[in-house]
Amino acid sequence: MPAQHNNSTRDSLRFSIECQPQATLGKAHIIVPASVVDIIYREAAQSQKHKAKPSGFSKDKIPFEYINQHYKTQLIEHLKEFILKYLVISFLYQEMRQQKIITVGDPRLQNISLQIGQDAHYTFEYTPVHINTSVRDWKYLPYKPPLRKKYKDIDKQAELFLAEEMENEKKYLESQKISIGDWVSFDVILCDQNNKPLFDESLKENLWIHISDEDTNFAYQELFMGKKKGDFFLTTDECLQEYFSSQLDTHYHFGIQVVDILSQSYLSVYSFKEHFKLKSNRKVHQKFVEVFSFRNDISLRRSMVEEALKLLIKTYPHDIPSSAIFRQQKQLLEHIQQNPDYMVYKKEPDFLEKINDLAKKQIAEIIMIDRFAYQENIQVSNEEVSNYLNLTKRNRTKEFIYFQHRSLRAYGTDYPIPCESLKQACLREKTLNHILYRLNKL
Repeated sequence: MPAQHNNSTRDSLRFSIECQPQATLGKAHIIVPASVVDIIYREAAQSQKHKAKPSGFSKDKIPFEYINQHYKTQLIEHLKEFILKYLVISFLYQEMRQQKIITVGDPRLQNISLQIGQDAHYTFEYTPVHINTSVRDWKYLPYKPPLRKKYKDIDKQAELFLAEEMENEKKYLESQKISIGDWVSFDVILCDQNNKPLFDESLKENLWIHISDEDTNFAYQELFMGKKKGDFFLTTDECLQEYFSSQLDTHYHFGIQVVDILSQSYLSVYSFKEHFKLKSNRKVHQKFVEVFSFRNDISLRRSMVEEALKLLIKTYPHDIPSSAIFRQQKQLLEHIQQNPDYMVYKKEPDFLEKINDLAKKQIAEIIMIDRFAYQENIQVSNEEVSNYLNLTKRNRTKEFIYFQHRSLRAYGTDYPIPCESLKQACLREKTLNHILYRLNKL
């Protein structure tokens, strides 16, 4: 059979997929128009004037032709990375989600073809999940959620937690400036050397950054501390240059718009209600109990989630490619190796068997949740990303997050995270809440 091609165009970038029925590999193609490539190339060349030292020219008088002649090879390699991070990655996540393409793991960059005066082609490889039937009658499955412990102390802890956060919120002022511990959503707008935007509103990148007190986050502290929601400022700060360019020393001019601030000073009860679709503080209290009630070191919330997913996977099984299991095992090992107790775990005789079982479980859960997300036509908005990140403010509420974005683990929050990437994790959490709500109604 001929390969399947689905095409989509949004703004000036174009997206298509190439995947034969039952194929174990698919390809996603993103085309960036030559006009966009050339504008960014010229700006990248202009940004090199600060480091070029030709005899006979002052820095502001160095002609474009000189930069083009002496730096073209480095600039093209740089552009491959810059356009990938500034435009392509977010567009890829957005299109894969909107076209309801289920994959095992993230798409993997396979090739970049980029030349001046030509469209740039980015090719990604992915492991497709072929779904031929819908999941029917799942709402009527015999789901029996684990019971909470009846200790009155649990209710008291949940009540105190809720009361404390509501009091914290009363003390917070909307005009308060960004401080340590806050999450910040910001738009990055590429400007020319005169600080004028190079593109319209459609070609910008939205990122989230956690303003931590780590030394690695110091540059972002200096960039954002003291700013308020709605602030716009211009910058050539090195931390953003390094985020978009790891290969070449650049001097881009960026316009930064502070879109949202999630203050660490309080857990937003309103945001919490929105995330779980709760209508009263009594319901909020009941929900908090799920992360205060533990049995065998496992929270009631986690037990509820795992029981529901186990039931769904058993009822609606799906084959998992061995290559996908291998890649997931590799990721798990890399993560566990960062744990101080890694050598202790490794000595256990069934260590690799446990890693294999966990890899299969995680892949099966993601396939199931993505399958439901697209079948139930669940959508996710920027506001819901804020609701998702609100849960990360407290260790207790982090327990509500089952599908954790990889950048939220360990020290990953010291660097910007594309909003479109966060939306994938947020979509899974929203779908999980939808499933639990429906199963619990019976």
